[in-house]
Amino acid sequence: MKPAQQADSSLPIGLFGGTFDPVHRGHIQVALDASEALEIDDFRLLPAGDPPHRMGTHAPAADRVAMLELALRGYSGLSIDTREVDREGPSYMVDTLEELRQAHPDAPLVLVLGQDAANGLHRWHRWQRLPALAHLVVMTRPGERPMYGGQLGTALAHRETREIARLKDSTAGLLLHLDVSQMDVSSTEIRRRIAAGDPVVTLLPPGVLGYIEEHGLYRDVRAL
Repeated sequence: MKPAQQADSSLPIGLFGGTFDPVHRGHIQVALDASEALEIDDFRLLPAGDPPHRMGTHAPAADRVAMLELALRGYSGLSIDTREVDREGPSYMVDTLEELRQAHPDAPLVLVLGQDAANGLHRWHRWQRLPALAHLVVMTRPGERPMYGGQLGTALAHRETREIARLKDSTAGLLLHLDVSQMDVSSTEIRRRIAAGDPVVTLLPPGVLGYIEEHGLYRDVRAL
């Protein structure tokens, strides 16, 4: 298993969570784009263990981590942080950030998420704590726009910055939007195509399709 890097205590740590069920080229491209744009050398992908906001995962945690390991081969700046799959119970991002904050009290923590996830942030467990623990970087694709209403809008008001450099001046608390190109790929569609016997090799990082075939993952269309 490729571990998360041991970062300097004051250097920024990038975090990109998801079920990665399975990991696909879009996930890797987001991680690469974000780590490059934000100039973060320690960028961690966080596979979820038991995501409470979803109907569970389709592949076991060990398989999802193994596929991530294959996908990240050759990317020295990207690593896997398995604390959520190692932790018993639901995977709450706030718990993960609190653990990381305790371990790295002086490091800027940068949580990268998509615009859809950001718009629904008020439904996350103890979401009010998130800006106190990390900077929020929202990857916005063409046609998407921020929709921060109610308490979420109030909580994020006056936090937005357009200056990436500011993320390194404090440990948490800022909101930054990054425009990214659209990559038309999703784990849901990949699972559907695998179950139907349709080709997916161009949608997956090298080695991942072989792993899926070897372990018989995503073959049952009824589970999708």
